Amino acid sequence: MLRGKTALVTGSSQGIGRAVGAAYAAAGARVVFTSEKPYPGDLELTPGCHYIVADLSREGQAERLVAEAWEKLGGIDVLVNNVGTFREPPFLELDKCDFDFLFNLNVWSAIVMTREVVRRAVAAKRGGRILFSTSLNGSRSEPAHTLYDASKGAINALVRQLAVELAPLGFTTAAVAPGLVETPLTDFGLRSDPAARDAIIEQIPIRRIATVDDLAGWYVFLASDAASYATGTIVNVDGGLDAQQMPSRPITAAERG
Repeated sequence: MLRGKTALVTGSSQGIGRAVGAAYAAAGARVVFTSEKPYPGDLELTPGCHYIVADLSREGQAERLVAEAWEKLGGIDVLVNNVGTFREPPFLELDKCDFDFLFNLNVWSAIVMTREVVRRAVAAKRGGRILFSTSLNGSRSEPAHTLYDASKGAINALVRQLAVELAPLGFTTAAVAPGLVETPLTDFGLRSDPAARDAIIEQIPIRRIATVDDLAGWYVFLASDAASYATGTIVNVDGGLDAQQMPSRPITAAERG
């Protein structure tokens, strides 16, 4: 579906970003993976794919990353703004530094990355696709995630705003909004605490936590020509969480397996 396309996926050394980059490569794209971490030795880079170290929480790194990725790929057709974090102190302990760090990484880096890709594309007389990793938390809330939820709400607004702003320049936008996903970032004891894990699963109509592979195919579709008429679109991939007002029944023994 992506043969001949080029893509830059931020936050792609692990988790969702890594799965998306791998799915893009498998679909025929040439991909730049990137993270603030050194190249992970178990990440297989197929021909035409690259890894660039860049810490997007630091000034000037987004501009450098786009410049290097554009040069390596000969242009960028698809940008996936995936990098982000949810770690923050309790509400009564929040300060301006916490806000600045989380919003800088989760929101400002996406704005700068998009700006730099679009600037280069306009100069080269080409368009493209801008994708985002948002969250169900962008439209629903949970305790202890004040800044994270607010940042994902901002990303949702950005997806819609840029759909309008960038359409005359030949760009479309879309986002994937997962519920809970099994990644290194979100594994806060759920594997080692069966009771806590069951309590989470009881809230999901499909009765399981998502894997990164449940999400990657959506990013492939949204990057493909088959999705070229969709813009400003936010796709919930959440196992039914958003459709359900509250858990309606306990998980059964059969569902536990």
